[in-house]
Amino acid sequence: MPGWARTALVFLLAAIVLATGMVLIPRDPGPPPAAPFSESARVSAFADTLSLLDAATGLRTAAALPSGSGLPDTALADTVTLLTTQSRALLAPAQATPASSAVSPAPDSPEGPRTPQALVAALSASGAQRLADAAEADGGIARLLAAVGTAHVLQSAQLAAAAGLPAPATPVRITPTAVPTATESCPAPAAPSGTATAATLAGALAAAVRSEQEAVYVHQVALTRLDPAASGTAQSALTAHQTALRQAEALGRAHCLEVPPREAGYRLPEQLSTKPLAALGALEAGTLQGFGDLIALGTGDTRQWALDGLLGAARRSTAWGTPLDALPGLVVDAGALPPLPAPSAATTAP
Repeated sequence: MPGWARTALVFLLAAIVLATGMVLIPRDPGPPPAAPFSESARVSAFADTLSLLDAATGLRTAAALPSGSGLPDTALADTVTLLTTQSRALLAPAQATPASSAVSPAPDSPEGPRTPQALVAALSASGAQRLADAAEADGGIARLLAAVGTAHVLQSAQLAAAAGLPAPATPVRITPTAVPTATESCPAPAAPSGTATAATLAGALAAAVRSEQEAVYVHQVALTRLDPAASGTAQSALTAHQTALRQAEALGRAHCLEVPPREAGYRLPEQLSTKPLAALGALEAGTLQGFGDLIALGTGDTRQWALDGLLGAARRSTAWGTPLDALPGLVVDAGALPPLPAPSAATTAP
């Protein structure tokens, strides 16, 4: 074989060996991509809620002992039921068992909160975190986080009252009080209020405006029928709704939407004459779904306004004695939720 041929063959074999080695040696894939924020927020919410559920279940067991736990069994039973439903709602459908890295105890100790004071504080902190995450998460997850966070904040206050503890601090929210108004650059309204559906941002904003208009009117009428003990609460609620109405109208104009005009009167709840407190509570509870729609469809100031509105309406509803669902602002069939994986203290809850 000529020398040049041998040289060419050597180079060919070397190239084959080099190429084969490159194929056999896998390329370093680098660090795994970070999970999307919405998924991380859901996993964190599930971990905290499951830990709170275990703590509430443990406190309920301690309540049956002679020494007690400082909390009535009914309050703890309601908390366990609430946290069970929320944990099931936060559980990923394909998640057969919770990953050990995903479940961590709520802030207090390596074993999670084990005293009434710690459980109240942990519930309040979880609620504040869920509401903060809801401001940044994707629409559907944002609505779920807002519902969980709102319920945690309210439940922490109810447990504190039941145990004779100081009320936890309310999560600090920044309500957009100076929403920019529409300018001459606005095109024609995106959708007239009469044709927009609640499945669109225009429809959700229009529904929120009408809801606040109705709430203002009903509270004005109710003030003439309430005794002095309840009139102060109703006056505070009226002021809140008047402010919310102005803000909702401003948000609509900022989005270049047609704002529903105010009407001379609205239909009054049937119970307003006989059971005014229950009527006002039902009125507040009836606004939660609309705020949930806006949280899912809106962003920025619009979503923040809806988050504030959801928490405020839920708080006023319970103040009038109207109980809330486990996920205020979100319609969920609890029976259709996936079961929690075993073993878990949650599976022993009633």
